[in-house]
Amino acid sequence: MALSLFAVLALVAAGCGDDDDDQAHTEEATEATEEETAAEEAATEDEPTEAETTPEGTEAEDEAAAGDAEFDEQAVADFYSGQTVTMLVGLSAGGGFDTQARLIAEHLGQYIPGNPTVIVENMPGAGSLVAWNHMANAAPSDGTVIGYSVGSQILQQMLGNPAVEFDAAELQYLGAIVQDQYILPATSASGITSFDQILPPDGEQLVMGGDALGSASVDAPLIIQDVLDANINLVDGYGGLADVALAMESGEVGGFVVGLSSARSAYAEQFENDWTTILTFTEERVEDLPDVPTVLEIAPDDFAEQVITAAIIRPAQFVRPLVFAADVPEDRANALSWALDQLVQDEEFLAAVEETGTELDPLTGEELTALIDDFFEMPEDVRLRLQELLSP
Repeated sequence: MALSLFAVLALVAAGCGDDDDDQAHTEEATEATEEETAAEEAATEDEPTEAETTPEGTEAEDEAAAGDAEFDEQAVADFYSGQTVTMLVGLSAGGGFDTQARLIAEHLGQYIPGNPTVIVENMPGAGSLVAWNHMANAAPSDGTVIGYSVGSQILQQMLGNPAVEFDAAELQYLGAIVQDQYILPATSASGITSFDQILPPDGEQLVMGGDALGSASVDAPLIIQDVLDANINLVDGYGGLADVALAMESGEVGGFVVGLSSARSAYAEQFENDWTTILTFTEERVEDLPDVPTVLEIAPDDFAEQVITAAIIRPAQFVRPLVFAADVPEDRANALSWALDQLVQDEEFLAAVEETGTELDPLTGEELTALIDDFFEMPEDVRLRLQELLSP
């Protein structure tokens, strides 16, 4: 190691004196050199190596990120340690919601402080309204139950459905991993290969399946039946879209309205080999379905476009929300929202999602809340028209 300037000058001075001075100065220089060498070695030992810096830096970044989310990490960890968190899915097992919920459950716990176990519970009924009501009113409101049900049930609250027992404006939205787009596929057995076939004046009938009001599988057929005069025979009351898909396989019904993310994941085989998409409920044509018309291309006027957009296209953006009851402590809601933000950056989770065919289009808790708040600003004439079409 190079000597310091002080040590060099001391040695030079020692060479210019008498023997006694030489010895004294030499001893002083040696002591100075040894002290500075020791100090430099100590400083070197205190400096982290590259291997040591990386994990410390990552930990600091994680702590900073957690701090940005405004929650007490230790308090949240103390609560969730040893707990089981239930994702309450308002549809039957085997469908797109269920598939995505199980993927989330498999990976989310590692990002929740305290690392709780996350499981899925299915509670189908009334287009997932049963699960919405249970999550908001009967389930524990301590942060151990996350709702994962059809977000368009929020429209039923706006339309005054007395069966709705929650206030969407009071709930806490954690975020979403998908913003969806609805499509209308028909089976090969139905003989319907284009939407024009079911339009007047000589429209053939398409038998469609659905679950309940508040779900696009029922709302969308009712609207295009009225607004576009499509020849549709709607059979509702199924427990979920997985049940409708089975009815399509048996020939009981010939089509349904489903989210594109579900079609690509839970029903990928049918989507690729048997179903023909005849309409999309989107503002623009879907990139990999360029020959399929959008419902807005067929809408007869501006008011019809507003009705379709408000009832089907806008709700698709928040159709898969992860949500807490109003009374869940804000600290835990913030922690779960932060955990979801981390999840959608996890390489293992991203790989698992890609295998299912789902395309992530995530929303933060703030973004999801803003979308829903904006949805409540619906024009009154549009709301009244939807009340006529979609009320029980």
